[in-house]
Amino acid sequence: MALNLFKRAARDVPAYKDFLKKNKVDPAKIKTIADFKNTPTISKVNYLKKYPFKDLCWHGNPGSPNMISVSSGSSGEPFYWPRWAESEKETSLLHELFLIDSFGIDKCSTLFITSFAMGVWVAGTLTYKCVDAFASKYNMTIITPGINGDVLKIIRSIGKNYDQIILAGYPPFVKDIIDEGERSGLNWKKYNLKFLFAAEAFSEPWRQYIFKKTGSKNYYKDSLNIYGTADALIMGHETPLSILVRKTAAESGNGLYKSIFKYDERVPSLVQYNPLFKYVEVKNGNLVFTYSGAMPLIRYDIDDTGDVIQYSKMKEILAGGGFDMEKEAKKKNISLWKLPFMYVYGRNDLTATFYGINIYPENIRDALNSRGVDKHVSGKFTMLTKNNKQLNQYLELNVELKNKATLGDGLVYKIKTEVVNALRNKNKEYNELYKALGPNAEPKIVLCQYGDREFFTPGVKQKWYRKA
Repeated sequence: MALNLFKRAARDVPAYKDFLKKNKVDPAKIKTIADFKNTPTISKVNYLKKYPFKDLCWHGNPGSPNMISVSSGSSGEPFYWPRWAESEKETSLLHELFLIDSFGIDKCSTLFITSFAMGVWVAGTLTYKCVDAFASKYNMTIITPGINGDVLKIIRSIGKNYDQIILAGYPPFVKDIIDEGERSGLNWKKYNLKFLFAAEAFSEPWRQYIFKKTGSKNYYKDSLNIYGTADALIMGHETPLSILVRKTAAESGNGLYKSIFKYDERVPSLVQYNPLFKYVEVKNGNLVFTYSGAMPLIRYDIDDTGDVIQYSKMKEILAGGGFDMEKEAKKKNISLWKLPFMYVYGRNDLTATFYGINIYPENIRDALNSRGVDKHVSGKFTMLTKNNKQLNQYLELNVELKNKATLGDGLVYKIKTEVVNALRNKNKEYNELYKALGPNAEPKIVLCQYGDREFFTPGVKQKWYRKA
């Protein structure tokens, strides 16, 4: 697939044809996958932003795609991503497979609520189109309130008419919905609630927080996180098996965790993917994708760090830690997706740099979900690296309060303590820095009202890091 796509793009995509010429690559000499792996990778910087939109499309025809979405712009200016019907069919097939496997849409009536952003953004429109393509085959109804719609009103009004509700959304927004429902007296445990997440990683304690609030009973089948972007749609998704593996690794101590994941101070998403749809390589710690879309991507460095582990290799690693993956899956009535695993840390440009070390958003998220803090804050925050009047560097954390939250005694101190403890436990470099600087290494906590327009504008994807 990858070789065939390379040859077609070298011939029929004007931008890629020129890119190869400028990099002195003769397509006729690329005959094996080893040859292919020596061709230059493309990125937004060296390829996508260097050529006109039409030249990036097949035959230079901008009219061949049937829809265009816009990326979130989290790493810079928004980019326009075309897609065609074949890509949507592939994505629809994946949705149908995992909605049956995890949520059993073939066995009960389902209300599917899409609370992803609609409009030009990819998640809302793509999710709606892909699920709508097969919803009539099952007893399933779709409603699309998007980010700004009143999800709680929908659930209160019609939720009890269905055997289950699947709430699809960006994790921080879904958490807002759950917290606001609880605050307003909604008893979540009266509903059979399932969750379809996308756009970012979260920890197992975060999943446990959501499940505890809603009374979820099946840890492995009541939620699923998608690794997807506007660039190449769904790259991979959680399966009950991948959740089992990740949870086991997290609970077994650093030995097994380190055997699977490269960094023990960060929390990755662990997904499985179909290599017939995406050809995945790892180069210098970054994931590199080859994907046939309306704007074909050949060895595309998406700037996400991570790695790929074959199914058989994962079995071997877990067996070395005394865990029989397939045996445990059978005990828990988990189906085996015999596909490769991929773990994803996300983009390094979304981390804050403090005294030359990286501060990762995932470490802060867990601190804000800790007991004594989670009652007061939404879980959203923005990191900034600043300098004081003496030009000494410090880390500022702007933390969003929950809607109509009451300020507990010493809340700032509690937040600071939890954040420092989380960073010292998870980030070895920060721990050494703290030993050297003491209180000067502690972040400055700034509490912001719910929906603060500067850092937490409702309906906008949260930015965990911002340049001061």
